[in-house]
Amino acid sequence: MIMALNAEPSTRRWLPSHVYATADDAFSRLEFLISCYSAPGHPQLGPYVLAIEHGAGGRLLGHVGFSPLGSEVEVSYAIAESARGRGYGVESLVHACHWIADAFAVARVLAVTASANVASRRTLERASFVHVQDEDMLFQGAKEAVSRYCWHAPINRSGA
Repeated sequence: MIMALNAEPSTRRWLPSHVYATADDAFSRLEFLISCYSAPGHPQLGPYVLAIEHGAGGRLLGHVGFSPLGSEVEVSYAIAESARGRGYGVESLVHACHWIADAFAVARVLAVTASANVASRRTLERASFVHVQDEDMLFQGAKEAVSRYCWHAPINRSGA
């Protein structure tokens, strides 16, 4: 399934760094990502990627990943084109951000997306990310206009 996600036009357009030339390249990257769960095992120190599966049947729908961005944590995500428009991206971002906040005491999460990627920007906004600024930067291997967003963990979620 990862190679199917790889081949989608939107992945090639918006996330070229997530495109693998061969199944061996994808497998190698997956091995690396899995190794990061235990060493360093924290999204401020290395990547932490979670699969998004459909609850009824376990079909892979995409991923939500966290990784260091300077001293902060950045989120990235992708949903299979065939599964878009059903709220899976928003739901996955919301649950993953709350989980990362609770599991690793991460108080805020950043997101950077191409400014032209209107669908991604809407997904972030529906997942309670707030637009912070627009800027030009090296993004996905090319100088591009990007939009930065920020999500803040709710204070005292446990009710204690």
